[in-house]
Amino acid sequence: MNKEEILKMNPSVTTSNIPPKRNRETKEQMSIMLTPTQKKKLRKLANDLGISASELIGYWIDQN
Repeated sequence: MNKEEILKMNPSVTTSNIPPKRNRETKEQMSIMLTPTQKKKLRKLANDLGISASELIGYWIDQN
């Protein structure tokens, strides 16, 4: 539903009440080679933080 449709349905809504759409990058799959020990460490780190391994890798990349 776009802003115009929302405003037609409920004129009391102002455009400032409608949050803007975020431009998000689409995620793509990629393979990385890790030793079994590295995989265990990565999974443990990610589990300790409560995120997935791919989210953790993405976070590390974004910080550099």
